[in-house]
Amino acid sequence: MNYKIALYCKTYPGDFDRVVKLVESIKKYNRDDIPLYISTEAKFHSLLISKIGKEGYTYIADQELYEPSRMMSGWEHQMLVKLNAFIGIPADNLLLLDSDAYFITDFYEQDFIAYDNIPYTIIHENTQVSEYEALLKGGDYSKTGYVKAVEAYRSIFQGKSNRVYDYGPNPHLWSRKVIEHFNTHYLDKNNLSLDEFCYGIKDQFDIHFRETLTYGEYLLATKVIDIVPCGPLFKVYHWKELYDFEMKLDWVKEEEIKKTYLGIIKQSNWS
Repeated sequence: MNYKIALYCKTYPGDFDRVVKLVESIKKYNRDDIPLYISTEAKFHSLLISKIGKEGYTYIADQELYEPSRMMSGWEHQMLVKLNAFIGIPADNLLLLDSDAYFITDFYEQDFIAYDNIPYTIIHENTQVSEYEALLKGGDYSKTGYVKAVEAYRSIFQGKSNRVYDYGPNPHLWSRKVIEHFNTHYLDKNNLSLDEFCYGIKDQFDIHFRETLTYGEYLLATKVIDIVPCGPLFKVYHWKELYDFEMKLDWVKEEEIKKTYLGIIKQSNWS
């Protein structure tokens, strides 16, 4: 029998110190005892234990979820492991947490499940990040690789919308039904492995494949489950510039942030 929902973190040795904080926050705030699963490459299991012990989570070796058929970068490998997470985790739904996430308030199953075992779908236009990217970094969100990737995935799955949606940020909330439908009705139907699909997108469109768009754009196109929209679950500081900006305004206060979000992420690429 599957859990209604489980928590899952795919991690690396460089992030094990961050996982300590994540696990401690889950122990403190997990009011419905939602099970936690953590995966690493098998060779790093003992190192993980030395950091966080053996209690409070179930360990899975990455190799039990996914074995790459070719050499790839660590972040690409991570995306493919995540897309196969349901193979090793007996849950109908997953909250996929990055190592640099941590909870700051009590959380319950009802924070993630809308009704009838249907999870919320994180789907929004990411207008605030677009605004901040322009103001703080001089960027143009409409010209990013992400927008190009959305267009590519939508052309493949034939999703019907002219707006660019973000299906994150982390943590992501996924349904087993969507992933299994994608595997059966898209990959198997087209005689593709997940590797072939992801690298086919990369080669054809000259973009990075993305696990969030694989899930989100496929769901948008197929409506495998009801789409019950919600916004980001965690307050995410994507860039140091954003964190510094809010610090100057005295906005970085957990007591205030937890009125809106369940947790915080200070992305490891800068924090």
